[in-house]
Amino acid sequence: MMTAAILALFSGALAWPVPRLLAAAHWPSRCPRSAIVLWQAVGLAGGVSALIAVIAFTFAPLSANVAVSLRDHADHLAAGEPLAGLGWINLIGLAVASMLTARLFGVLALSTSRTARQRRRHRHLVDLAGRDHDNHDNHGERARRRGQLRVLDHPVAVAYCLPGVRHTRVVVSKGLLAALAPDELEAVLAHEEAHARGRHDLVIQPFVAWQETFPFLPPAREATAAVSLLVEMLADDAAARCTSGQTLARALARLGVARSPVPAGAVAITGAPHHRVSARGRTLWPPRASHSSDMTESKGMSRVSASPAEPSRSPIHAPLIARISRLLDPSPRTPLWAHAAVYLTAAAVSAFPVVVLLAT
Repeated sequence: MMTAAILALFSGALAWPVPRLLAAAHWPSRCPRSAIVLWQAVGLAGGVSALIAVIAFTFAPLSANVAVSLRDHADHLAAGEPLAGLGWINLIGLAVASMLTARLFGVLALSTSRTARQRRRHRHLVDLAGRDHDNHDNHGERARRRGQLRVLDHPVAVAYCLPGVRHTRVVVSKGLLAALAPDELEAVLAHEEAHARGRHDLVIQPFVAWQETFPFLPPAREATAAVSLLVEMLADDAAARCTSGQTLARALARLGVARSPVPAGAVAITGAPHHRVSARGRTLWPPRASHSSDMTESKGMSRVSASPAEPSRSPIHAPLIARISRLLDPSPRTPLWAHAAVYLTAAAVSAFPVVVLLAT
């Protein structure tokens, strides 16, 4: 029973206060990769702790040691008495936990399958409606050589990635080509290619499943928003290394003013909410995206200048502004010991359930 109590308290802390504190922190923007590892450790350890706590509580009447109780339960199963030694409250706890676990993994499987179908369908659409980049144009040379870049005849400036194992597509519109300078376009394409190489969609997917499973929990929503922002910062860093932070910041400012939506299942540079695409291929974006593509840099940077107005708020509440500010005014290089501390914390959080299980 002590094992169940400790792990239940630990999983509860990882399900509520820890995600809220981590989502409100500002330090993850200085080391997004390490912060993502910590987020993953929090999610994994929370789920494992909750599962072990339920098992320990359910079979506590058989033995104080979880391993011994599982062995005794296996013996009862073999003898045809699966409920021997168990009380009704233990069985109720097991049933509730089983339903929640089934829902979590069921939502994860369904959302992953749905996203894969949406990407496959939209990939066919852009292959039919789009075109390869003109050979005489030097924009997006790397993506064109791999046959990944598709240009859609649409006036709204938009760019997004449809990740996949073998059939990745980087999609841009003619409005984007007209709105961005060549170096800005190259930065945007480098950002999208970073999403494709890193399969950042797989990083976000478990948190999306957590949010869909428990939509009434604010930490679930905040965790998804925080991890999504960190993934965008990772891609920003990769694009900034290929071009420059200021170049990408200018491109983000232009695209941020346009507020162009992107299809469901896509990973967009602006981090905008994903919108469904017409299954019949009549339109690739909702009609509300009516902004012109020739946004000026002054308009874009005026939107960015509003960032100091709310300095106390977490970056996840103004993600695009936080990203642009980060690119224009990068923080000093994070020392190696800080990364090591985050990784060690993630390792300790992940190992805690096992340590408790072995020690009790």
